[in-house]
Amino acid sequence: MRVATYSLVVAAGAILFGLTVSAGQAPPPVPPPAAAAPSDPPAPFAMHVVATGIRGGYQVVAADMNKDGKVDLIGLGSSMTELLWYENPDWTPHVITRSAPRMINLAAADTDRDGIPEIGLAYEFSTSPARSAGKVAILHSNGDPRELWTQKEIDAIPTSHRVRFVTIDGQPILINAPILSATAREGFSDPDHTSTPLRAYRPPDWKVETITEANQGVVHGLFIGDWNGDGRDDVLTAGYVGIFAHSQGRGGAWTRTEIAKGDPAPWPQGGASDVAVGTFNKRKLVATNEPFHGNQVVVYLETTSGLGPRNVIDTRITSSHSLVLVDSDGDGNHEIVSGGTRGAARGVKPGVFFYKASDPSGQTWQRMMLDAGIAANSCVTADINGDRRVDVACIDNSDPWSLRWYESTGK
Repeated sequence: MRVATYSLVVAAGAILFGLTVSAGQAPPPVPPPAAAAPSDPPAPFAMHVVATGIRGGYQVVAADMNKDGKVDLIGLGSSMTELLWYENPDWTPHVITRSAPRMINLAAADTDRDGIPEIGLAYEFSTSPARSAGKVAILHSNGDPRELWTQKEIDAIPTSHRVRFVTIDGQPILINAPILSATAREGFSDPDHTSTPLRAYRPPDWKVETITEANQGVVHGLFIGDWNGDGRDDVLTAGYVGIFAHSQGRGGAWTRTEIAKGDPAPWPQGGASDVAVGTFNKRKLVATNEPFHGNQVVVYLETTSGLGPRNVIDTRITSSHSLVLVDSDGDGNHEIVSGGTRGAARGVKPGVFFYKASDPSGQTWQRMMLDAGIAANSCVTADINGDRRVDVACIDNSDPWSLRWYESTGK
């Protein structure tokens, strides 16, 4: 059913050719998810399939791509030869580019204020620095976003892995977080604790600047939000050495502040994989997946003296890779969505889960099953159907490589 009025709300919050759904064609049927365990009651969402065949499903991004006020979805598959966006509400696919092999991450923001977002895209990715060109490009619509976009390379740094737009003093700035240093020995283990840079690119010339080189080893998570309460976005990273906020001062200089150390296990088994920030009972809520590609969902709540102790609310995530916060019932408190990918290559679906605090202190959380039939590489939140409730969308890292959205029932 088409919804007459839409209000755009997007929250703050790996080579075979893939099949996509053609215009007006219903997505092929998807096998029903496995039954949830008795300890995992169903989450208050209804699942809808947007598309299947997005090979190497790695990331989903929500954005209004054509100025019609509806939230569209971009599905990035690392094994795809095309980057596609899907037009709400019929989910007609449109090709953005065919010139970005081994895509790994993207971000969308309207940097020129024409109503159509620009896309920052990281591609030619490998976890081996020697084999990773780590290209970053800006893609512009040529007037009709349903046609191919113009692509301009702005940087190349090995293992470019996470890109996001941060807004500072009204200006969107692209952030790039490589997953490893170009000189990392022995890959992820990185026994030398080498420096992993964090970069920024400022429009319209997309000038490159270094935010910090103080992070070491794997940097996996990248989150944008106003951490220090100054009304300007900050850049949060999660990796081997913990969770840090990077803030630009009024004079332009960047500072780096430790938020939490994450899992206390020694290198390279410690730290964090992903981070997201929200609120709970008017206090700051920090949620993490720990450690890198780990099994834990962790909550840190703000106290009068700073961030509270590490509270592990789940240890059953398999190879954690998705983390977002969502206020699904509109009560001002955020819930947590987290999932993993391990076993996907063997047909195992680790599932994606929904966590809701079950006591006023926020110490105890109930786990619910959002979708047992997915290996969730990435999730995003947005009001997808315009009913003023925040929904969730996730992309699957295994056959049938589906992009799905989950309609909040508001319960």
